[in-house]
Amino acid sequence: MSARWWWGTYPEAGLGTPTGLGEGLWGMVPGGSESSLALTIPAPSFVIAHPDLPLVYVVTEQEKSTVACIDVADPAEPAIVDEVVTGGSGACHVLLARDTLTLYVSHYTSGEVAVVPLTADGRLAVTAPIQLLPGSGSGLVPRRQEGPHAHFAGYSPSGSTLLVADLGTDELRRYEVLVDGSLRADGVAAGLPPGSGPRHFAVRGELVYVLCELDHTLKTLSWDEDSRTATLVSTLPSTPVPLRSGDGIYDAHIVVVNDVVLASVRGCDVISVFDLDSQGLPLYRSGFDSGGEHPRHFAVLGERLVVGNEKSHLVSLFDLADVLALEPGGDPTEPARLPHTDAKVLSPACVCSI
Repeated sequence: MSARWWWGTYPEAGLGTPTGLGEGLWGMVPGGSESSLALTIPAPSFVIAHPDLPLVYVVTEQEKSTVACIDVADPAEPAIVDEVVTGGSGACHVLLARDTLTLYVSHYTSGEVAVVPLTADGRLAVTAPIQLLPGSGSGLVPRRQEGPHAHFAGYSPSGSTLLVADLGTDELRRYEVLVDGSLRADGVAAGLPPGSGPRHFAVRGELVYVLCELDHTLKTLSWDEDSRTATLVSTLPSTPVPLRSGDGIYDAHIVVVNDVVLASVRGCDVISVFDLDSQGLPLYRSGFDSGGEHPRHFAVLGERLVVGNEKSHLVSLFDLADVLALEPGGDPTEPARLPHTDAKVLSPACVCSI
């Protein structure tokens, strides 16, 4: 099988517009500038690849969300081999369990986490989720926190606990992972300051780095395995760069690579670079132009940093070495500009490689 980068996309007019208008799964040759729509599917806003099999899992961010298993063994003709309705609305993230036998689907609109078992050959093992676990509560920002909004699921530093970033309730929800992959709701691992809006997080050592969409901060939490709770130890602005496009600032995605934290901030249209000190605490270094408008998702793929600029319908490819070597700028409100190449992808939302 030839390697591909697979992009899930929103409708051309963007998130919140009617789905099923030609968006779907786009394929790219790694490092190339050519891309094309390979499979039509409504708003596949998050995509992940199986580590060992030619399978990609996608969630559709629509009112009646689904999760699909796509066979990409023939990159020219990817095919949906299984699809189930998740039971929630606005699915925005899917996590593959470390043993590759379960999918965990987060729903932004309705707030639940769905549990979908897989077979040993990576196929969906059920015709409906075995669990649909709701959130509860609300937050300080009426328009965005009127109820729970599960946005991202990931493992705690120890790997024994599943944490869900709930943008609507300013919490990291906690779930015990049982032997069969099912979950037992276990309260709240961390409550963040009101109005934070935790969106995505990354883990390194015993620290959890949380990117907060509503108060535009990077928060560092220290994990305690005995109590399975996380304590806030550091808060930094996600970027000093002001609004440069669109109607607002929306922090998006976070990645830890080597001793550096990278974070995308839409509206400011930058990737922020934070160095980690000897204790693992982040220190802002600089930010660079994302190559377009509304950088939603990005990933380190080989020697490249690949950024999806949703509203300018561009994928920008940077050399990772250039990103990691970025020098602090003179004016922190002016993002640096790094050399990059672009590929046309309509409303890129998320990328994986297989």
